Amino acid sequence: MNILFTSNRFFPDIGGIETVSNVLARYLFNSGHSIRLVTQSLGDAGADRQAFPFPVLRRPSILSLLRTYCWADVVIQNNIELRQFWPQLFFRRPALIVLHTWLRSTSGRRRFVDRLKQMVLFSARHVVSVSDSIRQDSFRRSCVIGNPYDNTLFKRLPDVAKEKSIVFLGRLVSDKGVDLLLESFHALGEREWHLSIIGSGPERPSLERLAEKLGISSTVHFLGSLQGHDLVRELNRHQLMVVPSLWREPFGVVALEGLACGCVVLASDGGGLADAVGSAGLLFKRGVKDDLTDKLRLLLHDSAIRSQLVAKSAAHLAHFYPNVVCSLYQDLLQTMVKSSPPPRS
Repeated sequence: MNILFTSNRFFPDIGGIETVSNVLARYLFNSGHSIRLVTQSLGDAGADRQAFPFPVLRRPSILSLLRTYCWADVVIQNNIELRQFWPQLFFRRPALIVLHTWLRSTSGRRRFVDRLKQMVLFSARHVVSVSDSIRQDSFRRSCVIGNPYDNTLFKRLPDVAKEKSIVFLGRLVSDKGVDLLLESFHALGEREWHLSIIGSGPERPSLERLAEKLGISSTVHFLGSLQGHDLVRELNRHQLMVVPSLWREPFGVVALEGLACGCVVLASDGGGLADAVGSAGLLFKRGVKDDLTDKLRLLLHDSAIRSQLVAKSAAHLAHFYPNVVCSLYQDLLQTMVKSSPPPRS
């Protein structure tokens, strides 16, 4: 079938939606479908031809976008974006829309544009939420399909020994809760355990000053940004990963990556992190330092609990393999085509 795939952000931008779009579009192409991907991200046409087996249309003109809708049998919109969806008013193609985040402002208010998007969702043949929290908050009629992680890259390395180390991985911005983690680590008073902070961002200088003020600089290591195999090897060194987000994360692929590298994951209980962690990790009350400290102390001192959680990770992670996730999307597409009349130009 001819699939118009829209992704507001895409390569060379880096992020969760960009990664999922790349994985899903490639899977559908390799399954025999024709793909045209539309995005608002800027890029180089020559680089696109080398990097992708399907055409990438960047900021297409109105005429080009209309022609692409005319060509399509179905539309997949990977996170709702009205600027690329308006031709549906004329073409009425069977549409599958994926919700990757809340239909609210950062302050939690439901704006006019959010309510308009909710109305548009009723026109889609299928709506997918990446976590149950997104489903409950934004569109209860949606089904839940979690995001995939790269299981060919993130895995346990038998030649890397686990150390008494805790790791954080993510952007160093205020809503990620790294300051809360530093204060909790200080409250533990542990000298044998170390804390690694992987990532970059505007909050790094203030976080380094906080570690120095708390007197834990000798056991806290800021490693900067790591990617690829270097990141995987570093994650494999650690026994615990903490995801202390103050913001309600829509999902949390970072938790899957930590689990895949053999870490026990302790995450805040806001948003979709509960889906990402499942029964293979523990949750603490979002923003509550005492609860984070208590759960950390439990995991540091009880190796039996750590072993029990690690034993559950393989079965949990299997639900988020790219081929498993993508096959669920393909099943939805097949039902859309079977139940729809042939598209009219």
